[in-house]
Amino acid sequence: MRFIIDAHLPKNVAKAFINLGHIAIHTSELPAGNATNDNDIISVASNDGIVVSKDEDFYQSFLLYGKPPQLIHVKVGNMKLKDVTGLFNKIAPRLIDLLGQYDLLEVHRDKIIAIV
Repeated sequence: MRFIIDAHLPKNVAKAFINLGHIAIHTSELPAGNATNDNDIISVASNDGIVVSKDEDFYQSFLLYGKPPQLIHVKVGNMKLKDVTGLFNKIAPRLIDLLGQYDLLEVHRDKIIAIV
């Protein structure tokens, strides 16, 4: 699987997926860096990428247009960056499993909700 981690999440979130043998990049690694607009991120994810984001715009785009093709919507509120990284290190294997069956997942502090 190939993950694109959005700017509002720590770059170390990518390592949670890389450590499991997947490809993951943070938007800071794209040519426009963290200033990359949502449409460009969706284009990067268009074939087989999974966007991981706190941004509500991706959620709306997924519901209305099916873009990006898969989304992990992070809804943890204000959380220390190291705690967000720790959360993803803990739940990444479960997310991988769920992405085999679902295209939209919500991550909360204490649970993962598979939507569609």
